Amino acid sequence: MPWWRLRRRAAPEPSPKGPAAADEEPGQPYIREAERRRLLRLLKRRAELAYDLEQSERALQPVNRWTERLDELSAAIAQAEADLEALKPPAPRDLPPPLPPSPVEVIAASSGSPAQVVVRIAGETFAWREEVDWSERGHQIAPSRLLRHRGDPASLAPASLPDHLREQLVERLSASLDQLAEDLLGALAAGESLPSLTLADLARPCPSCGGWQDLRGRCPICTGLAWRRQQLQADVRRLRKERDATLADLQRARDRLPVIRRQLAEVEADIAALRAKGVEPE
Repeated sequence: MPWWRLRRRAAPEPSPKGPAAADEEPGQPYIREAERRRLLRLLKRRAELAYDLEQSERALQPVNRWTERLDELSAAIAQAEADLEALKPPAPRDLPPPLPPSPVEVIAASSGSPAQVVVRIAGETFAWREEVDWSERGHQIAPSRLLRHRGDPASLAPASLPDHLREQLVERLSASLDQLAEDLLGALAAGESLPSLTLADLARPCPSCGGWQDLRGRCPICTGLAWRRQQLQADVRRLRKERDATLADLQRARDRLPVIRRQLAEVEADIAALRAKGVEPE
């Protein structure tokens, strides 16, 4: 029977202590990494609360950034309301006389290619032709439209009118004549009877401002005033909304003052407790 050599198991030697463990002094408090991170968070929170406290204390002052902004908004609202009140069409002293009821004679109206429209009003002939923009390969690249190539709207405006009224009348007649040509083609394409109109229908005196209305009854002066009125009304609503929000922000800053003071005291106490244990940011 073979003999086995019995080896005596050597006792394990104690592992040497690391440099950090060797340097520790008995009784020194153990500083955990979690406490150091908590201290950093508390310091950041204290800075934020200090800023909030400063803002809340400023909100209690008679003059602060909120009150200054409120004054600016109130002045802007008052100015916009004054502009809105003053935004009225000029009251006409005497309306210009209406144009004579000269009939609009349709000489020709064709929806072919190209479409053509010819009318005669008070002895003046107006003609439109459809202009098509073609590319080099023959493909249509822009919608076709009627272009007036004959007739002068100024010939229909009475020479006895003041210059500013006559200029407005010529502009309205030009727009109404082009609209008339489009309406004639539309009625022809829909199989409807052509409208029976007169020169007086193409431009009528505007009872609101004393200007001229076009074939659709639209006055450019009144339309511009209506658009400007809508813009001012929108500005007033926006300014009032901002003023209400600023006032609410001011009141909120004042109401939070005791809460901020209490929170700041609690944070200061937590920071002092950690530092008493030897916890430092770095």
